[in-house]
Amino acid sequence: MIQVKDIETLEDFQRLKKGDIVAVEWKRDMYFVNKQKRFGTYEIVENKERTNEIILQVKNNVYFNYNMFLNPEIGISNLKSIVLLRSIR
Repeated sequence: MIQVKDIETLEDFQRLKKGDIVAVEWKRDMYFVNKQKRFGTYEIVENKERTNEIILQVKNNVYFNYNMFLNPEIGISNLKSIVLLRSIR
């Protein structure tokens, strides 16, 4: 069984850690080797709390700033929604 949790608050983002699996929906298309993606699942590489960034892929430079997602008046985030996926046995 899969447990899904919406990530919506600062505390939710701060709890994310390396190795967590998340499903992400982007506002605009992301391009990976000539392929468009608006949705994807990722294993978190790093949670940089000091800069409020979650790094999803180093190779393709996929990351987002969760402070911009939570406070749209300070900047524009490409992140539309994010959920944490967990397997329950």
